[in-house]
Amino acid sequence: MVFPAFDPARPIAIIGCGVMGAKVAWACARAGIPTRAFDTSAAQLDKSLALIRSWSEGEERAVLERCLTATATLEEALAGAQLAFENVPEDLDLKLRLHADVGRRLEGGAYMGSNTSSLLCSPLAEASGRPARFFNMNFTDPRAQGLVEIMGGPETAPEAIAFARAWAGAIGMVPILTRRENMGYSFNRLWRAIKKEVLHQVDRGYGDPEDIDRAWMLTFGTPYGPFGLMDQVGLRTVLKIEEQYFAASGDESDRPPAMLVAMVERGELGFVSGKGFYDYPDPAYERPGWLKGGS
Repeated sequence: MVFPAFDPARPIAIIGCGVMGAKVAWACARAGIPTRAFDTSAAQLDKSLALIRSWSEGEERAVLERCLTATATLEEALAGAQLAFENVPEDLDLKLRLHADVGRRLEGGAYMGSNTSSLLCSPLAEASGRPARFFNMNFTDPRAQGLVEIMGGPETAPEAIAFARAWAGAIGMVPILTRRENMGYSFNRLWRAIKKEVLHQVDRGYGDPEDIDRAWMLTFGTPYGPFGLMDQVGLRTVLKIEEQYFAASGDESDRPPAMLVAMVERGELGFVSGKGFYDYPDPAYERPGWLKGGS
């Protein structure tokens, strides 16, 4: 079995172009890698492309425009691709169906991957029909943080992990490897513990998002705190992840707090909707509103 090395001149297909899909597509195209972006929603794809273009200017913008292609069909995105990388919502059934479909259409030697925060690699790899060539990656925001976690399944070949590492480095990310399959990777489980605790602190009335974020920022010198970060990730995604942990454990302490459920039901999804734990009246401005001098 031949496992091709990463080739910056060969296309990568980004499947699903929502919050994180757009950011991964941006990182690939700005690095000069031929990047095909596909989403089943033409409106979502158009919105994401406009955002992607707004994140670059000058020479970088010219490289991005040359390397980024929006595709109307999945077949166009996959044609000749060395990697099909999925970025759809954190829904196991949805991801399983998608990977089974992509695995049938993609050329035999190509790799497949999933941008997931909490799901194990092995069920997705099995659905793809090419478990040796499959890996999970959990991206932070490529425009600011640079961390990406990589996790294979029991059948993932070392060459596939080497490919993932090389791709991550080529787009300016620092890859961290979870060496055994683990729900939530390694570092992301630490973030999950923080996220779970601060959500329950607010849900039970012990604190509020602004004060907790202020304390975090003053202590660790970060530009925003846990609630600001959740707004950037998207609260629908945060809720989906918490639901996955609760489904896996059955532990009532893992049940998503009612406050978070209610916010998502009201359409308060974070930056993407203009309101979450903070308000975002200016779509180009991505920090909590009180950092601009508000209350």
